[in-house]
Amino acid sequence: MNSKNKLLFMTFLFINFVIGDIPSYSAKYTFESDEISISGVRSFKSDLNGSEIKFEASNLLANLFFSSKFKIINGEVIPETYDIKIKPKFLNRDQSILFDQVKTEISSTGSNEWISTYKEGNQIYDPLNVQIVIRSLVKLELKSFNLNLVNMEVGGFKNYIFKYIRNEKCNFDEKTLNCLIYERTQLDSNRKVTYYLAEELEYMFIRIIDSDEETTNRLTLKEILSFG
Repeated sequence: MNSKNKLLFMTFLFINFVIGDIPSYSAKYTFESDEISISGVRSFKSDLNGSEIKFEASNLLANLFFSSKFKIINGEVIPETYDIKIKPKFLNRDQSILFDQVKTEISSTGSNEWISTYKEGNQIYDPLNVQIVIRSLVKLELKSFNLNLVNMEVGGFKNYIFKYIRNEKCNFDEKTLNCLIYERTQLDSNRKVTYYLAEELEYMFIRIIDSDEETTNRLTLKEILSFG
């Protein structure tokens, strides 16, 4: 094994180790879009039975529910299901995605129905569990990396580029934190997602801004309910 391959191999092992080292948490976040502003609880828990990230929010106008269930095996994130349930109908977004690791097949029911296959060895994540991977790679101090996210509309996946932009002081809970800012982009797309990760909180997301030419969505941390 040459020195380059050894470096890649050791980096892979270290990435796997760190992925299992993200602490559980529960926190209040506010989601804001052009259509709605709503607050809810986002949580991550992991034990021998599996892992789950979910976000639940409700007000007089709408109910939002997002859930990602997955396994962490030998440090590797293995997706199982991703569910979205949103009311009222003007948002129209109920969808359930099943990852079949045996058949190397991903299927979707609900607002978007499709079935797609992928090559064994391809790592494909959903919009929530990919955040565990992002935090793990940022902890490794990687300045750029590529990850595959499932294409929610038609199946398959899209490859995204993640790149470190800068450090910035972020104010949260009357404290000043060191935030590492990363941007997610895709070739031939104007969409950009900006992540603010707080170093003092194990690179927890303080803010996520998802924008393109027409819309901007924001998720902002308001209060930590439990951590670790």
